[in-house]
Order: sequence, then structure tokens, then C-alpha cells
Amino acid sequence: MKKSFTYIFSLIALTAMGQKSSFEPNFGIVASANFTTVHMAYDNFVGRGLGSFGVFFQKPITPYHTNRYFNRLDYTIEPAMSWLSFRDKSSDKRFQSNFIDLSLYLNYVPDRMSDDLRLFAGVRPSYLTYTSTSIINYGEYSIINNDSQNLNQRGDIDFSGVLGLSISMGEIASLEIKYVHSFTNKTTATEFRGRPSAVEVGLKLSAIRIRDKIIDVEKIQVDELNKRAQGTLLIMLEEPDEKLIKELVDENKVDDAKYVRKLQEQTNLNIIKEFRANFDFCKIEFFMNSNANKVNRGKFDGVFVDDNLSPKENVSFDTTNYFLAAFVEDVSDYTHKPDYGLYFYDPKFIQLGSPYNTGANGLGIFVGGDPMNYFRRIKTSGYIADDFRKVIKKANSRLQMGRISVN
Repeated sequence: MKKSFTYIFSLIALTAMGQKSSFEPNFGIVASANFTTVHMAYDNFVGRGLGSFGVFFQKPITPYHTNRYFNRLDYTIEPAMSWLSFRDKSSDKRFQSNFIDLSLYLNYVPDRMSDDLRLFAGVRPSYLTYTSTSIINYGEYSIINNDSQNLNQRGDIDFSGVLGLSISMGEIASLEIKYVHSFTNKTTATEFRGRPSAVEVGLKLSAIRIRDKIIDVEKIQVDELNKRAQGTLLIMLEEPDEKLIKELVDENKVDDAKYVRKLQEQTNLNIIKEFRANFDFCKIEFFMNSNANKVNRGKFDGVFVDDNLSPKENVSFDTTNYFLAAFVEDVSDYTHKPDYGLYFYDPKFIQLGSPYNTGANGLGIFVGGDPMNYFRRIKTSGYIADDFRKVIKKANSRLQMGRISVN
């Protein structure tokens, strides 16, 4: 059974790839839920819901505006595996059948300006691969062999007609509702023989449109990265924590206060050094977090510092093309948890998505890998240069690679 389905899937995929036409084909996958309607004919039969899974290939027969009567016609080939079942409430038996289907549809598009709605009719020959009968045994259904009421045999062929409609749910998916009527079903009130008719509700996903969507998203991202590569990254550094330093001085811990100030300054120097050596995605400038409000307002006079943390004058850059970055502790939009690391932001300090911010940007909240540092007032400084170097190099490589389209 698996080999048969794999063969059909491969055949349709090869057929789809081999089509050459002025009209774009469409193919993808379809998953459906079904509910058998045998109870409509016999009161003792009650329908059950199962499902089906398959692939489809769809191709226009005519373009839009063929004539004043027919706006567009498509045909669809849809191989699938189906599972159908119903219950005989008089004997408390449950019947199930599995089929390989090959559906052939003719689709009519009534709207000249859109294909959001399709009406279709078609045929569905089916090959029976499995059938079983189950009966209640100690509160649970168990399969019984050689049931005299179940006359189906593996290899039986069924022939059905299909009527339905398809409604677009966006660029990628469409919802299908269809009625499948079996012309060869010979089930009676006392015998199960053939395929029961069923109502199906399915979701169809277009591989072509998923591909196009991915390409469109990638193109937007590549264009954005290439534009930002021509701009400037403004990197925010932290001022020493003056409140903490004052507390230490008040506690007569002058040496500790000097250590905290020196530690933050050295951390900033390490960040500057590693950015200069390992980040070539775009031009970079540095500013202190005490000027974050000015930068947020787009005011840049006197906010920048040089590589020695001294004020830097006459900085010229394109103020219409810049973004921000900082080694800070923040709640990551990527991991959804607080973490210390390299964060990228837009000009309004809103976190950017991938490939800017990823899990690889995190340094962890424990400086030097020692959890006790979290309680030693050393929370966002004290990392060695190598800690910053690894993150900056990864981020730079990711942004540079993101500028290259893979499609």
C-alpha cells in the first residue's frame, strides 16, 4: 500500500515538474476530514468521521476572458489515501475501509477578476487496500476476522462522482467542501459492500504559492539587509552605574566603587575593540546610554564617543538609514526570556527580528559563567573580550550571508 501511494505521489510530482505551458500550473498537498452518509439510506447505519491525505496538480485549461460565457476552466488531478468508517448500531459493529483514490476534477471559476471561488465536478475511482470489522468486546472495539456482514475484499474498485466548491483563504490555502457519491456502493441494511458516500471538508495548500511567498519574504529581507549595509549601526555603551558607586562610597567601600567604574569602562573598551575588528557589515558609531533619549528622538549632536570613550565631534552619517545595537540585559523577542547579549533595534529601540536577533546573540546573565556574579552587583559588565568577539563575529557573518539570495 505504501509503495503504491509513493509511486502515485512521485508520478504526479514528475508530471507537475514536466509541464510546459503559457498558463501557470499549481500543485501541493490536501488534507480532508470526511463523514460517511450511509445513515441517510439505512437507519441502522451511523456515519463516522475520519480523513484523507493527498497531493494535487492543477492547471488552467483556458485563461481569463475566454468568452462571455466561460471565464476560466481548470482541471485538477488529486491522488490520495482515504480512511472511511461507519457503525451499525443494531449489531454494534464498526466497519472501516482504506482506499487509494485518483480524483479528476473540472473546475469553473465564475469571477473574471479573481479565482477566490471555484466550483468543481469530477470522478473518483478508488482501489480498496484494507477493510475491517470491529465489535464491542469488554467495553472496547476489537477487530473480528471473517465477518459475514463485511463482503469487501482487498483490490475492489469503486467509482464515485464528486461535486464541490473551493474558497480561497489567502495566498496559500483554500477551503474545499465536497460531496462524494459512490455509484458502485452495494451496501444494504444487512451487508457492507462497496464504498460509502461521504461529505468531505478539506484544506488545500499550494506548494507553488508557498514557494513564491518564501521567495517574496526572502527578497524583502535581502533588500532590507543590503540597504542597511549601506547605512550605519549605532552601538550603545553603558555608563558606569553611578547609583551603585555612590552606595559603595557611602558604605566606605571606595576601592569597590573604583573597581565597578573601571570594570564598566574596560567592558566598553572591549566591546569597541571587538566591533572594530570583527564587524564589517556596515559603518559603526558608538554612544553612551545616557544619550539614549536624544538618539531616540533623532538628535545626534554631541552624543558619539571615539574608541577611547572621549566625545567625538563632527560625526557624519545618513540619518535616514541607521539602526541600533547594544550589549544589554533585555527580554528577547526571540527566546521570550530575559537574557544578556547583543540586541539589535530599529531607530525607535524596538527589537528587530531574525537574522538580527537570534539565540546565538545571548551571553547569559552569569558573567564569566559564574552564577554568584549575579549577586555580586556584576550583572552587565566584566565579560572578557573573547565573549564579545564570538557573538559579534556570528552576528556579522549572519548579516553578511543574509544579503545573498538563495533562490
